[in-house]
Amino acid sequence: MNSTRVFILASQTLFAEGVQSLLSEQPSIEVVGVASCNPNHSGSPDPKVFKQIHAAKPDVVIVEATVGGDKSKLVAQVLECALSAKVISLTLEDNCIYTYYQEMKQGRSVKDLVDAIRAPAEWDSRRVQELRLFVLYQGHYGQRILDNVRRYAPKTWKVEAWRPPSALPQVVDDPPEFLPLHLPTVDLILSLGESPSAAQLLPGIVERTGAQNIIAPIDNTDWLPDGLARQLSTQLTMMDTVIVFPKPFCSLTEDSYNVREQAVSFDSPWIAEFARHFGRPVFQIKCDNGRISGAKVRRDAACGCARDVARQLIGVDIQDAIIQTGLFQHHYPCLATMRVDFTLGEPLIQVSGNLMRQAVETEITACLPEEAQALLDAE
Repeated sequence: MNSTRVFILASQTLFAEGVQSLLSEQPSIEVVGVASCNPNHSGSPDPKVFKQIHAAKPDVVIVEATVGGDKSKLVAQVLECALSAKVISLTLEDNCIYTYYQEMKQGRSVKDLVDAIRAPAEWDSRRVQELRLFVLYQGHYGQRILDNVRRYAPKTWKVEAWRPPSALPQVVDDPPEFLPLHLPTVDLILSLGESPSAAQLLPGIVERTGAQNIIAPIDNTDWLPDGLARQLSTQLTMMDTVIVFPKPFCSLTEDSYNVREQAVSFDSPWIAEFARHFGRPVFQIKCDNGRISGAKVRRDAACGCARDVARQLIGVDIQDAIIQTGLFQHHYPCLATMRVDFTLGEPLIQVSGNLMRQAVETEITACLPEEAQALLDAE
């Protein structure tokens, strides 16, 4: 029988030792790593911790959630670096056991803890088996993403698209006036316009399609200004519609979007299903004799850039891979704007490049010589 691989993330050494001792008495449970979740000066655990979790490939991560700690943020970070794992959070203040993925379970006893570790992951209970997607698109930007989604989307998805009229007014007071009389009933709208006018059509599209979930990426604030995004958020929330604005598009994950202090969480199985396939890049990379021998894409950027990068990485020296990744991404070319974004303080194309490089770095760090690892950790 295969053992369930468990990683323990704790703020107290005694706590970690106690849990490890407890689990050592349980058959078919193997502790594959222990690390500290004490926050550093930035208020978050050392990034090395998440690399360690990723490298250990655990089935379960046990997190000691201390009083006053940002448990939800820590759980999200763990789920991001261990995509197929479940997280069990032990809270000392109320002696509760919580199991996370797409949903949460609660328990209180040692038996509950052991059962939670051994129980099959039930994340699929909220997974969408079929997705009806409607894409509003304009220009080369929208066409490229639409083509990539159509080519690589699961066969169970139904993808329909519509290009709005080019002569839209700057202010769209009556969206239905510019929409086709009949639009398909869908679950999710993907807005890929190259003008604020196109984005203003979204409330009307919601009314005609019945969709209650929207992804409206911001790869250029000229196309979707922050003020308009706030206005749409207010209006569509009143219509019981979940809308997310990933800035840039490739920051989207199953439960959050944007980067650093701008990160926003959301809860939508429809958007999560899209983000399992398209959003923040995730690779599976193999290294042999100091070179990349294999690169698969577990989650592509919506524009297809991650697949292009993976193809070009084959044969690259691992010590050059991160730099080369940035060049490959830039030459694809990335369609995010080169203008500095006010809220992020850097161009969106640079943010996109950082996300791509981080995805590759996460995979190859364990293959790098110790000196190279030390240089990366120092950055």
